[in-house]
Amino acid sequence: MADEENVPTYTEVDEGGITSWIDDVPERAAQLQLPLTQWPLPPWHPDSASQWTSLSASTLTPEDKDELWTTQKHIITTLFDAIRSKNVEVVTILINRGWVSPDVPNEHGETPLVAAVAAGNGSMICALVALGATVNTYGRFDGGERTPLMAAAATGRLPLVKLLIEDFHADDAIIAPDGQLALRLAADNGHRDVVAFLPARRGGAWRRWKVNNEVAVRRIRRAGYNIYRFFKFFLWELPKFFVWSIPKHLVVKPLVKACKYCWEHKRRFCRWCKRQVVEFPGRVKRAGKAVWKVAKKVPPAVWKVAKEVPIAVWKVMKWVPKVVWKVMKWIPKVVKALALAFWRFVKRIPGAMKMVGLWIWTTLKGMGKAVGNVFLRVVSAIHTAVMAVIDFFRSITLKDVLNGIRTVFRAIFVELPQAMWAGIKTAGEVAYKVVVLLFGSVGQLIWWFFEALLWVAEYVPHQLWKIICGIGNSMAKGYHEILVWFNPKR
Repeated sequence: MADEENVPTYTEVDEGGITSWIDDVPERAAQLQLPLTQWPLPPWHPDSASQWTSLSASTLTPEDKDELWTTQKHIITTLFDAIRSKNVEVVTILINRGWVSPDVPNEHGETPLVAAVAAGNGSMICALVALGATVNTYGRFDGGERTPLMAAAATGRLPLVKLLIEDFHADDAIIAPDGQLALRLAADNGHRDVVAFLPARRGGAWRRWKVNNEVAVRRIRRAGYNIYRFFKFFLWELPKFFVWSIPKHLVVKPLVKACKYCWEHKRRFCRWCKRQVVEFPGRVKRAGKAVWKVAKKVPPAVWKVAKEVPIAVWKVMKWVPKVVWKVMKWIPKVVKALALAFWRFVKRIPGAMKMVGLWIWTTLKGMGKAVGNVFLRVVSAIHTAVMAVIDFFRSITLKDVLNGIRTVFRAIFVELPQAMWAGIKTAGEVAYKVVVLLFGSVGQLIWWFFEALLWVAEYVPHQLWKIICGIGNSMAKGYHEILVWFNPKR
């Protein structure tokens, strides 16, 4: 092994001299809280107080803490860079000096052993285990918590799987928090050689099913809640608004408020009622006198109106020809405007027909390709089956024949309906463009109105379809887990 003073020359990250920096200032080694067992938190983090528990740390300034935090990150980053670059010597020095734990995670939660497996370096795995790394410790890998054996099985590295099990006795029966086993990770990723080597293991099926169906269950719940809100709005909130809220705020509350006011001021109200009763006869008398005065004036007024009616009729008769003339002059303008609008509409028809024709051509072309694909798949499957029989299933196996039949069914029941659905989907877009082209903004408003009605009509079925799809996916994954229980190496 080279001299430890030359460590800064091994990696690009360490060219600032992390080794010499600690050697030159020995008192900082205690402040760094070595060995580092976890990724350091920044000094301003509320949970970072436990990192500065040494006696000398109480006198550190914020600048000193920031410098120490940077150095801690520097040390761990140097370790993982050395693992990825397969520099066993630097890794050995960093761990033997007591700067880092052999199980220290990086900022992503990846442990040194998992990083060595990801790098595909067997010698680094041996060195880390010899330096005290725990073989069965979880580390972050491919979005989940994985042991080094799980990481090796998931990536299909059979030599590393054998090394971990045969030399370091890694436990292949460990179940990850998401229910994954090393065997299942290898099988799901298609690494049959690793599956053949690993022993058959069962377990974690419920956790795997639960994790795999987390998104589906969330969609089912959201769809069910949307259906509940839809019916609640149309069957409860809307009727409540018209039948209860409007009468309550416009009739009942004002009436209650008026009654309450009257009750609070009942003395004044009673005096007012008494005054109204006392004054009522006088008011009736005055009203009668007023009616009599009006009645006496009616005959002269009627006679006056009768004399003025012929004059008013004559004035109206004189005004009618002028109005008719103005209308007659306005009619040509209206006819001209209607003719121009009709002409503009007629001019737009060829463009609309062109759009419809292009849509018909594109749809027929796509469906023709899909039908041709079905025909080719059928011919290919028949050819494969005939050649397999002629060859007595030597070079062409029964699995190849089944794969051919599977492609035929996929072409008929998946690809052909997809092509048809693509044509139906584009039909709506073409219809919208045609309506807007022919009728302009009015057509757009009409389209939006009918689109809103369609949305309301299809909202509940759409949500129910989401629920059905989610249940179907969950049942399919549950069925898969049942098959895995009967055949763990499936």
